[in-house]
Amino acid sequence: MTRRPRLCMLVHGPYPIGEERVLREARAAVDGGYDVDVVAMRRPGEPARELAEGCRVFRLPITAGRRTAGRVVYEYIGFFTLATVWLLRSIARPYDVVQVHNPPDFLLAAAFVPRLRGARVVFDVHDFAPELFALHFERVPGALRVLERIERWAFRRADLVLTVNERYRERIAARRGRGGVAVVLNSLDEGLLPPDAPHADGFRVVTHGTLNEHYGVDVLVEAFRVVRDAVPEARLEIFGDGDAVSAIRERIAEQGVRDATTFEGRYLPQREALQRVAGASVGVVANLPLPRNHAALPVKLLEYVAMGIPVVASDLDAIHDYFDDDEVCFVPGGDSAALAEALLAVARDPAAASAQAARARERYEGYRWNAQAAAYVGLLDALRSGSGGEAVEQPAE
Repeated sequence: MTRRPRLCMLVHGPYPIGEERVLREARAAVDGGYDVDVVAMRRPGEPARELAEGCRVFRLPITAGRRTAGRVVYEYIGFFTLATVWLLRSIARPYDVVQVHNPPDFLLAAAFVPRLRGARVVFDVHDFAPELFALHFERVPGALRVLERIERWAFRRADLVLTVNERYRERIAARRGRGGVAVVLNSLDEGLLPPDAPHADGFRVVTHGTLNEHYGVDVLVEAFRVVRDAVPEARLEIFGDGDAVSAIRERIAEQGVRDATTFEGRYLPQREALQRVAGASVGVVANLPLPRNHAALPVKLLEYVAMGIPVVASDLDAIHDYFDDDEVCFVPGGDSAALAEALLAVARDPAAASAQAARARERYEGYRWNAQAAAYVGLLDALRSGSGGEAVEQPAE
């Protein structure tokens, strides 16, 4: 009987909650014939191990706490240490591939022993760790230089680097100095879509996902106050959690739109979030025009497009790589007045907005997850066979 190839994923985060990219890739690997183990953090009340959607999940006794610099360092080092020990204990059943999801970048070192025993190592770059750290802890002296050196080391040590869009791929390839960088887009697993989208009740403005300051939700709240004055039946719906929850609550109160806003400030599993968003009049991506946001293709934008929801988005470079002006309504990031005017344009001419959403949906056909999943499994197979993996480049039309 032929042995199924074994894949281990390391992710410094809870699983499956909050790690949709890891979950999509794990499902794809299982469907592609892999025996998959996921090693993750543990949330309060979660079992130390369980079987989830065909994968064995092993949760290490490290939980996320308040996001101070000291706490982040403790979590990173603690998880790295326990993950390294866990992989040492798995020597009796060696892995063919170990896939490390960042951050932190130094987690790649946990795969040292499996690599000595013949495992190929994949580094999946969700974000650039030095920039992410600077966004939250900009006053930690010397930390950026250390993180940049670790990042370059990780890029060069992995057998294959995966990342989320073409701009990320180009930056990684320049820092890596050789090939083996591939794109697997964060497309929507369409099996999570609700079977029937409800009809929009009034004018529904939605945004969802991680709620951090640089995602500009406060700008959306300010814009919505203008929309509400012009369209009294309009409602704003914000789904998700993050560091900016308290600030968003305050901004909602300051703008006097609490009675027209749905905001719970809690994490929703992706399936539930999509159910809540379905049938919206417009989806908003209000990311601020920071360098890191210019390089990112927001997952929620792809989700709105896949669901046929018209999109108003900040005018950011990576979004332009994948969608044109006649497919997504672009506005200057951080400009609440321009955002309000774009939302009002959707309210005034929903037929035009629907036509724009249909054009975006047609463009999205080339980015769908079934193609991304097949490419991902193909890269794993090529890596195991020793033929490497060519970059999966999406067209920037």
